[in-house]
This record gives sequence, C-alpha cells and structure tokens, in this order.
Amino acid sequence: MKKKMCILSVVIFIILMSGCVQPKREKVPVQILDRELLAKAKVLQADTMGTFDEFIYAKKFWVYADSILIVLNKKHKDGYFVELHNLFTKENIVKLYRFGDGPDEMLSARVDMNGKTLLVNDFVKGQVAVVNLDSLLKNTTYTTLPIRHRAIGSPTAVPYGDCFLLENPYCFADENLKIEQNAPRFIVTDAKRSYVEEVKYKYYTRNVTVDGCIIMNDFNDRIIYACMHKSAMEIYDKDLNLLRMIEGPIDLKTRYSLDSESDIGIEISFKDYIPYAYLTYCTDKNYFYLSYVGDYLKIGMGMKDFPGWILKFDWDGRLVNCFSVSGCVRAISKSEKERALYVTVLNREDVPVLLKMYEDEI
Repeated sequence: MKKKMCILSVVIFIILMSGCVQPKREKVPVQILDRELLAKAKVLQADTMGTFDEFIYAKKFWVYADSILIVLNKKHKDGYFVELHNLFTKENIVKLYRFGDGPDEMLSARVDMNGKTLLVNDFVKGQVAVVNLDSLLKNTTYTTLPIRHRAIGSPTAVPYGDCFLLENPYCFADENLKIEQNAPRFIVTDAKRSYVEEVKYKYYTRNVTVDGCIIMNDFNDRIIYACMHKSAMEIYDKDLNLLRMIEGPIDLKTRYSLDSESDIGIEISFKDYIPYAYLTYCTDKNYFYLSYVGDYLKIGMGMKDFPGWILKFDWDGRLVNCFSVSGCVRAISKSEKERALYVTVLNREDVPVLLKMYEDEI
C-alpha cells in the first residue's frame, strides 16, 4: 500500500511541476468573509497560565493532553529548540533538537502541532522532523531524526503519504503588477523525500509567498492552505484538487518592489510595509482554528503591536465562529478535556504569555 501511495505521489509531483493540474481558479467557489465579523467577535473568558520566567529563551508554548507544556526556544548556544515539561510542576521530560549542524541538530525551528503530531521544520537545512507525541511520552529515548528534503526556499514541509508536501515559493500572482507566475501551490517530493527545482521562473518571489500554514486532515480528506501575507485560504482534497477559496475578512492592499534581474530572476519584495494575515493553527477531528492579524507591520512596530483573532472553521471551510484575543496569537492548542484553547500571546514587553481561554461552545 505504501509503495502504491508513493508511486501516486511521484505521479502527482510530475504533473504539478508541469503545471497541468494548476486549478482554474475562476471556476472554484469563492467565499468572502465580511470584515464585520471581527467587530462582532466573541470575547472569551481567559485564565493566565503564566509567562514561565524560568524558560528565558521561550518563543511559544503549546499544551498537549492538558498536562504537557511544549516550549519552542530561540536559538542559543548549546541549547535545544524544543522542550517538553510537566505543565504543573515544570519538571523536564525531554529536550529535542540542539542548535547546531549535526545529524540530529537544527539551525532553525518552526513548530506546528497537528493533533498528536509535532512538526519541526528547519528551513535553513531544508529538513523536517515528524514527532509522534504519544510515542515520545511513552518512551523519552524515542528519537525522530530530521529528514532532509533540500527544498531550499520552502520553509514548511508536512507528511504526504510516503513523501512530503511543501508550499511552492514561486506561486505568485498580482493584478497590479500584471504578473501571474504559472507555478502550482504545492511541491511534492519524490520517493526519496528529496526535491530539486527544475523549472526556471522569471520572478524570484520567496520573500513574499512563503510561511503559510499547510494543515492536513486524512480523516476528512482535506488539505488547508492559509496564507501568511494575504487574507486568503484554499481548501483542497488529498489529491490536491482545489475545492474552495476563502477571502477576507480584511483586504490587505500590498505594494511590491521589483529589483533588477539577476541569476535568481527578478526579485520581488514588500515595499514600505509587510502585510500579515494567518499566523498559526490547531486542529481537532471536526474543526480547525486559525489565528488572524489583518494588519501591516510598519517601521517601529513589532509582532506584539498586532491585534489578534482566532477563526474557527469546519473541514469544508465554513466559518463557525470568531474569537477576539487580547494580543497577537503566536500558538494555539486545543484542550482534550474542556471546551477551551491554550493560546500563546505576546504582551507589551514582547514576552510570550500562555492563556487558557474558555467559551461555552468553542
């Protein structure tokens, strides 16, 4: 079965890179989220779990099984990117992925938690580690070595059968610039989980296209792509057929600058300010939750200055609810015992704070 799945993935990969399955977006239903939903967002009751001052390098927190604190650290000498602790006693359980260039080390780390799986992406080395949290907690000597995919320029990889699915840094279109680069949304690695770009694109767009969320759900046959720098989301099935697009709630008007042509092509960058839309996510069997900003990062600002909302969708992309959060949301995890979310926000001192947010019908 695995062999068949990998063969299928390789076929999809070849088709994708030829551009033949790039969907006709004008024929796909488009759902528009009204800006008014943000003004009417529900304010949730929140308990502050703490800033956890003992974790001086911490960037983000997640909670697993209502008892395990997962910490993502900034890179620091001889330190680990990921730590698991008892939520209540703060006792260390295990540390993962030391900063470094060794075989079980990383030079950067982006963490996403999807159900019972922790995805740790190292975009510098072009590698990803897929950690089963239950297996790790049963046996803390359980190790998952990072797997190299070498898709430099694609910071986020997720498991896709026996291969990996990544966002394509060359997928870009802009009406004002009259540019539509014919590149598919996704890259699929080959059977060896590696990838080499064979297409020469006119525009180098990595600066303005990547860092979105790729959310997989095998049970519901869905793949969600949420853009970081556009108020846009795309709903796919597992065969990468585009089913629906979602736009809004805030139309982020973006200005770009074009540099002169070089070996990598004509480089496109943001001009004046950087738009931010969807930042992070969490999931359960029936829903996915996305943190939303809908604002621009301007000179003198930091992420701590952003507003915060959490949008709740079912797996067909239908909006279920919208919650207001007192700060920029950097991580979300779902309680297994209560109708609650664990949310990392940045306070005014730019320090991550863990909140537990309740609502009658999350």
